[in-house]
Amino acid sequence: MSGLDWSIVVLYLVSAIGIGLLFVRKASQSPDDYFVAGRSLPWLIAGTSMVATSFSADTPLFVAGMSRESGISSNWFWWSAAIGQIATVFFFAKLWRRTEAVTDIEFVAQRYEPSRVRDTLRIFKVIFDGVLINCTIMASVTLAMAKILTVMLHLSDQPLLVLPIAGGITSTTLLLIVLGGAAVLYSLLSGLYGVVYTDLIQFALAMIGCIILAIVVYVDATHSSDIISALSATPGFNKQLINFFPPLNTFNLATFTFLVYIGVTWWSQAPGNGYQVQRMLATRSENDSLLAFLWYNFCHYILRPWPWILIGILSIIAIPHIADPETAFPQMIDIFLPSGLKGIMVAAMLAAFMSTIDTQLNWGTSYLINDLYHPFIRQHASGRHYVAVSRISMLLLTLIFLIVTSQLRSILGVYKYLGVLTSGLGTVMIIRWFWWRVNPWSEISALLSAFVVGNLLEFTLPSIPGRDLFAVRVLITVTTVTVVWVVVTFLTSKEPGRQTCEFFRRMRIAGPGWKKISQITGVMQKKGELKTAFLLWFTCTVFFYSTLLAIGKLIFTQWLWAAAYLSLAALSGWIMRNNFSRAIAVASGD
Repeated sequence: MSGLDWSIVVLYLVSAIGIGLLFVRKASQSPDDYFVAGRSLPWLIAGTSMVATSFSADTPLFVAGMSRESGISSNWFWWSAAIGQIATVFFFAKLWRRTEAVTDIEFVAQRYEPSRVRDTLRIFKVIFDGVLINCTIMASVTLAMAKILTVMLHLSDQPLLVLPIAGGITSTTLLLIVLGGAAVLYSLLSGLYGVVYTDLIQFALAMIGCIILAIVVYVDATHSSDIISALSATPGFNKQLINFFPPLNTFNLATFTFLVYIGVTWWSQAPGNGYQVQRMLATRSENDSLLAFLWYNFCHYILRPWPWILIGILSIIAIPHIADPETAFPQMIDIFLPSGLKGIMVAAMLAAFMSTIDTQLNWGTSYLINDLYHPFIRQHASGRHYVAVSRISMLLLTLIFLIVTSQLRSILGVYKYLGVLTSGLGTVMIIRWFWWRVNPWSEISALLSAFVVGNLLEFTLPSIPGRDLFAVRVLITVTTVTVVWVVVTFLTSKEPGRQTCEFFRRMRIAGPGWKKISQITGVMQKKGELKTAFLLWFTCTVFFYSTLLAIGKLIFTQWLWAAAYLSLAALSGWIMRNNFSRAIAVASGD
C-alpha cells in the first residue's frame, strides 16, 4: 500500500473516533442511553446500522470463497435466512418494540412467572448468547480481518513472540490490536449512539469499495468477450458453479441441503435476536421498528450480495489456483485496485470490521449489565454507575474474544457450527410469542439439548471435502430439540399465572395460542394482525427473491430468466405495496 492508501485509512480512523467522542456525554447518562440510544433512532439510521454490522469483514470473504469453491447455489446457506428475517419484519418487529425492553433476553423476565427457573434461564442465556456465541462471532470477524491484512500488506505469518493461551503474536496481530482498539474506544465511550452514527459512514464506505472492486474485476474479465465466455475459457472451470440452484431433478446431498436451508434453517432467524433486536428496541416507535428491519433486509439480500459473489466467481480467472478460498477476496483487491482505490477498499474492510466489533461489544455488554449485574448483583445504583460497570465489562469481553480468535481457522466453519447450535432453538423462540404455555423449562430444555446434540453431531457426523453434512446435522438437531421442548412444555405448564396475563394485557398478541388468556383477562386480541402479516410475509419474500435472482441473471446475461424474475418481482411488489399501509396501521394500534 502507498502513502496515499495509508492516509485514507488514517483519515477514516480519526473520523470514526471523532464521531464516537461526540456522544460520550449523552451516552453516559443512563443504561437506556448507553444501550438503546434513548429509544430515539429513526428507522433509516437503525436499519442502516444493522446492515453495517452484518456486513462485517468476514462476510465478503466467506461469500466470495464459498461462491468460488462451491458455486453460486451455495449462497442459499445464508439467502434462506431471508424467509425468517422477513417474517421478523411483519410478525415480530412491532412486538419487540412494544415490550420496551433493553435487551431481547429481558423478554424472559417479562414473559414468564417469577421463579428460580426463570432467573436461571436468564443467566444461562447471558452466558450462552452474550459470551459464548458473541465472542465466537467477534473472533471470526477478527480472523477475517487478519486474512485481509496479511494478503494486502504482505505480512509474515511468523510469530514475533508466543504468549500463554493467546499463542503466537504476529505483526498482523499487533496491527489488529491497534485497529480493533479504535473500535473498542468509541464503543466504550459513546455507547450505542456512537456505534450507530459511525455505522452510517462504515456502510457507505464498505458498499462503495465492494461495488468499485466488482466493476473493475467485471470490466477486466469481459473486455474482449461476455462473462460466460470468459469463464468458459478458463482451464478447469466447472459450469455448475454459475447455477443459481442445485440440480433439482435428482435427489442428492446438494438437493437435500437446499431443501433444509429453505425449509428449516430460517426458523432460527424468524424472531430476531441480539443486535438486531437491540436496534428495533432503540427506535422511536413500532412503525420505525418495522421499517428499520425491512430496510435492513432490502440492503442485506438485494443491495449487497452480487459484488461479493461476482468477485468470488471471477477470481477463478485471475487466480486459478489458491490454497485458501477465503483469501480470494483480499487477493483480488491487491491485484486489481490501484493506489487510492486500494486505500478506500482497505478502509471499507476496516469499517466493516469495526462496525461489527463495536456492535457486538455493546449488545454483549448490555446482556451482562441489564440481565445479570443489575437484576442479580447490584439492583439499586445510579445510571452512571451502571454505565461505568458496562465499560469494564466491555473490556472483559474484548479479552475473551481475542483469546477465542487465536483458536479459529475457518470463517465458514464457524458460521456452520453456530448454525447447527442455533437452528434447533428457532421453534421455541417463535412459539413462545404465540402460545401461553411455553415457559422457562421449555427454553432451558431447548438450549441444553441444542448444545449437547449440536456438539455431539460435530464429532459423529463431521463434514469432509466433497461431503458437507451440515444440513443433516441441522435436521437432526431441529427435530430432537423441538420434540424435547414440546414434551417438556406439556409436562411443566398447566395454568396461566399473573405474569402471563400481564404480558398479554400489554402485548395483545393475536392468534389461538392466547385465546384462553384473552378470555381470562377480558382483553381483546389485536384483530387483523396475523392475517395481514402472513400476506405481507409471503409477497415480500417473493419480491425479495425474484429481485435478487433477476439481478444475478442480468449480470450473467441470461435475459429471458431476468425478464421472468423481474415480472414476478413487479407483481409481488405491487401486491405488497397495496397492503403495506394496513401493516403500518396495525402497528400503530389503529
